[in-house]
Amino acid sequence: MDGPAGLVTVPARLSTALSGPVVRGVVATAALFVIIAGLRAAAPILMPLALAIFLAALGLPVVNGLRRLRVPTPLAIFVVVLLNAAAVAAVGGILLVSAAELRTELPVYISRAIELEQALRAKLLLYGVDIGTSLRADLVEPQRVLDYAARLARKATSIATTVFLVFLYLIFILAESPTFARKVKRVLGPDARGVEGAEATLKEIQRYLVLKTVISMTTGTLIGIGAQVLGVDFALLWGFLAFVLNFIPSVGSVIAALPAIGVALLQLGPGSALALTAVYLVVNVSIGNVADPIIVGRQLRLSPIVILVSLVFWGWTFGIVGAFLALPLTIALRIGLEHTTSLSRYAALMGPLDAKSAATDRSAP
Repeated sequence: MDGPAGLVTVPARLSTALSGPVVRGVVATAALFVIIAGLRAAAPILMPLALAIFLAALGLPVVNGLRRLRVPTPLAIFVVVLLNAAAVAAVGGILLVSAAELRTELPVYISRAIELEQALRAKLLLYGVDIGTSLRADLVEPQRVLDYAARLARKATSIATTVFLVFLYLIFILAESPTFARKVKRVLGPDARGVEGAEATLKEIQRYLVLKTVISMTTGTLIGIGAQVLGVDFALLWGFLAFVLNFIPSVGSVIAALPAIGVALLQLGPGSALALTAVYLVVNVSIGNVADPIIVGRQLRLSPIVILVSLVFWGWTFGIVGAFLALPLTIALRIGLEHTTSLSRYAALMGPLDAKSAATDRSAP
């Protein structure tokens, strides 16, 4: 159409096309990728903050309990920070003692590894298989050892800086906590859904931590006892690693098992390594891979596939800290969707189908 009327219809048609569902989906996807890229770029800043918020959620019940006992708020915060510092010191002590013992036993392990390699090489040569260069040079090459030491020193400095930032954030978050809820209600209103969502998020994260801590302590205790009974070196360390890495869904138990089984192989031989492998399998299958997903999934209404995807995504975004915080962050996301009017229906995709909805679906024609 020629003339002014035709010119007027062009922007209208263009506006209608741009408001279509396909275009909105493309824009939403592009915005999501921008947000993900921003999270990756800001990881050095957001990672300590997320860890501090996580610790603050754990410490808030203690702070509030002490305040109800008329303990001054600064002293209550100091107690919580001191407890966290004691936990970090205990972890550091276990690692330092284990490192000192490893330094003493390392020559024995290297010698045993070379013997096992030579035996394996000889058996493979009987079948015409040559695995190439010996591992001996890689194990004892001075330059390689120096490179490992330099990387470890740089990593230790980075960890110390992160720990300092976490504690700094933790102090200020706990100091702000008594008045933060009132500030949010003043800004959003006492009936705002955001206030209710924040409170629900905190309660569910605390519930998850209680369940996960009980499961992880049971797993670590059984692994440590099993390693001690078998006579494997560093039994305390293996129990501790099983406890800590059990907070990482699915793959944490595997990561914890590999070094322990390797030490059992080098120290005591294949028989003890197989026995320790059996201990890990029994404990992790009966507790970690059966009870853990069922209990955590039902209590927090997260499906197994959502748990796995959250582990991959947050681990890729924030590294090892993201893997530890994957489920708390996903819980916060689900509750945020539930308390957002336009997005609440998507929260149902993150959890199992409840009995009421399943019955409705079965009765539908």
